[in-house]
Amino acid sequence: MRSGHLLIIIAAIGFGLNPMLAQVLMGDGLSAELVTLYRYFLPALVLVPWLRLDKTEYTEGLVMFVFGMANGVAMLAYISALSNIPVTQAIFIYYSYPVMSLLVGWGLYCKRPTTNQVISAVLIIVAASLVFQPQQLATHQWLPTLSCFLAPLVFALTIHYWAKPRKPLAPMQRMRCGLLGHVLVLLPLAIMSQPSVWAPQSLEGYVWVIALAGLATTLPQFLFTLGAPKVGAEQTSIAGALELVVALVCGTVVLGGSLNYLQCVAMALILMAMQIRHPPKKLATAT
Repeated sequence: MRSGHLLIIIAAIGFGLNPMLAQVLMGDGLSAELVTLYRYFLPALVLVPWLRLDKTEYTEGLVMFVFGMANGVAMLAYISALSNIPVTQAIFIYYSYPVMSLLVGWGLYCKRPTTNQVISAVLIIVAASLVFQPQQLATHQWLPTLSCFLAPLVFALTIHYWAKPRKPLAPMQRMRCGLLGHVLVLLPLAIMSQPSVWAPQSLEGYVWVIALAGLATTLPQFLFTLGAPKVGAEQTSIAGALELVVALVCGTVVLGGSLNYLQCVAMALILMAMQIRHPPKKLATAT
C-alpha cells in the first residue's frame, strides 16, 4: 500500500466519526449550527493566526477560502439532516461523494472514468439503494433530504481541486484558508439561529467537542490534504468510502442502535468497491 493511500484511509476513519460525535453533542443540547461551528472553530483558533501568504499565493488562498465557505454550509446541511431524517439515510447520501466525484471529473474535467472506476461507483450506488428508502420519508423530511446532497457535491468538487490545484500552496496554508472560510460563514449562521445554549451542558460534552474538532476534523483534514495529491481524485474518493462503514457503525451501533441485514450487505459492497484496483493510465511512448 502506498503512503498516499494510507494517509487517505486514516483520514477516512477520522472523518467517519463525525455523525456519532455530532449526534452526541446535539443530544447534549447544542444546535446543529453550533456543532458545525465548533467542528471548525477550535482548529481555526489554533491555526488561522499563523496564516501567512505571499502576494503570489493570494489567489490560491482565496480559492481555498471559498471552498471553505462552501464546505461549511454543506456540512451544516448534513449535520442538520442527522436530526431530521433517518440517520442511516443521511449517512448514505453524504457518502455518495465517490460517485459524485466520478461524475464531476467526467463532466467538468473531461476525465473519462475507467471500467474499474465505473464498477466501483455502481457498487456504491447499489449499496446506497439498499438503505435509502425515499417512500418512507414524511413531507417535512424532503427538504433536509435534498439539502443533504449538497455535502457530497461540494466535497467531490473539493477532491478534484485538491488533487490537482492550479497553483502551489503549502498544505497547512490550505487548511488555514479553508478553516477561515468555514468560520466566517458559520459564525453568522449560528448567531442568527439564536440557540438556547451556546456551550455543552456536561463536562463530557466539552470532551466530545475537542474530539470532534481534533480527531474528526483537524487531523484527518491534514492527512487528506497530504494524501489526495499523491493518489488522485478518483482513487481518493473510492478509498474514502471507508468513511461510510465507520460512520454507520459508530453512528448507530456505538450509540445503542443496530444495523439490519441490508445495511450490513451495503457495507460489504462498499468494502468490495474499495478493493478494486485503479492502476494509473499508461502514457504512450514513441518507438
